Amino acid sequence: MAPKKRDDNWVDVSASCPQSVMPTFTDTYIQGLRGVASFIVVTGHLCTAFVPWLHDPALSDGGPSSIFQLPILRLCVGGRGSVAIFFIITGFVNSINPVKNARADNTYVGLTNLARSTFTRSGRLMVPTTIATIIAWALCHMGAFSMAQRADASWIRATSPPPGTTFGEAVSNLIWNLVYFWHTGASVYDGTHWTLKFFLSASFRTYLTLLALTLVKRRYWYAVTGLLWAYAWLVNDHLVGINIFPGMILAQLQVDYGSRATQMLPKVVPSILIFFGLIIWGFPQNNPTWAWWSAAIRSFIVAITPANADHSRYASSLGTCTLMLGIFFSRNARRFLTLPLFNFLGRVSFPVYLLHNILIRTILSWMVYGESATRIPVRNEKGELLQLGRASPMAFIFILPIFYAVLYLVAHMWATYVEPQCGKAVDWLKDIMFKERPDSQEKLLPLPNGGSAS
Repeated sequence: MAPKKRDDNWVDVSASCPQSVMPTFTDTYIQGLRGVASFIVVTGHLCTAFVPWLHDPALSDGGPSSIFQLPILRLCVGGRGSVAIFFIITGFVNSINPVKNARADNTYVGLTNLARSTFTRSGRLMVPTTIATIIAWALCHMGAFSMAQRADASWIRATSPPPGTTFGEAVSNLIWNLVYFWHTGASVYDGTHWTLKFFLSASFRTYLTLLALTLVKRRYWYAVTGLLWAYAWLVNDHLVGINIFPGMILAQLQVDYGSRATQMLPKVVPSILIFFGLIIWGFPQNNPTWAWWSAAIRSFIVAITPANADHSRYASSLGTCTLMLGIFFSRNARRFLTLPLFNFLGRVSFPVYLLHNILIRTILSWMVYGESATRIPVRNEKGELLQLGRASPMAFIFILPIFYAVLYLVAHMWATYVEPQCGKAVDWLKDIMFKERPDSQEKLLPLPNGGSAS
């Protein structure tokens, strides 16, 4: 039995799924790319916490660069590009089946599946997020973040709220957070969840666009989607719009050309696209004029973006879109991203995204600051918290592998046991609330070019 493709951006993984089955859509290069993106999100947050100067392209204005400030290697802090990849994949994954049905003139099935997917998306995204938030809330009020609140890393301190003074206040804060998070995107107990609200809204924008395009002739799909992308670019919709519409275009290319896409261009062309995509993705968040290569990219981005644009977001989007286009046309890149390691990273990408900051503020902080906490008192004479000194650089050589091992073990357990139960709960609610599905009078017609994403 193949893994069940969920109605949101991620994949439901069942413990009964055989690992030796042939790759399905959810096991393809898109899965691997998503896993790489979630891994980079974690490394980006760790680097932001402990080596924030990596967000600069050099050690000083016109000065030398460290190895991880150089192009491509600096993607260890490429979290913004990873977020862009998630949005591109949102547009891609959500569009694949609706585009197939539209191409086959199977309107009834397409609209029915679109309606069901639209309904179930909220639950399949909100239920795991709610559970993770409650876990973070409980740990906060049990004092598990107390060491993180004293960290010398400002990023860790900023994401570690103090516990409430009373139980009633704590419960009130939790309810407020669970309700208003999906409106504001601000989470008191895990600030790294801010993108989830936008993933949800991006999905609904994708569905609305697909609904509008269902009866549109095939040759106009690209034109309409391209115009929507251009509009998002011009109005400074730098987080959602400029990413989901390229994902939708990529889905249309996938349905129309299938595996033939890897034979359409000379091998050197996809390689060039991938190379320049990685370079542009690495555009630094801070001080881009400090290095010649980032200054050149900045000049280009300024020339093609609207006034007051977030140049880092635009560069990340342009770089990741170029990268994914290169991967789409490259057989070798697709094969590389379907290796078992990347498939595993993709299967646990959502739990990694949900849980990594909880583990940063607990297990990682305990390992990094535990020794210092034994020597430094909690507060000074004025009652102010005293900051802790971090472990030596040599200690990080041992700390980081332990942290990543624990993170991916926890994520695997979450994907194996928690996510399927969340899916069952949402499906149970769907079965209660939905009308019985009548038999369709239409049949899904085969597409001449196939739609395999492998």
